[in-house]
Amino acid sequence: MFHKTPAAHDPHLPLDALERGCDDSAQLCSLGEPMTEAQLQLRAELIAKILETRTKLRMIRDKAEELQLALERFTATRGTRRA
Repeated sequence: MFHKTPAAHDPHLPLDALERGCDDSAQLCSLGEPMTEAQLQLRAELIAKILETRTKLRMIRDKAEELQLALERFTATRGTRRA
């Protein structure tokens, strides 16, 4: 049986949120049109979610780079031990 990744650690969540953000932003009024308080609130929430998603994606990218460097160091160390 497959182990379900907890939601807080699911790497697809930022991407899913970004895709949902694109769908939501298509429904927003343009900035030149007058907006209700609810529409302004929706726009503010969407912007906050997009900024949060970008931050999470940056963290995932940085972690992937760190892991790649660690793997390269491990591989290099392992190679020198065998020699």
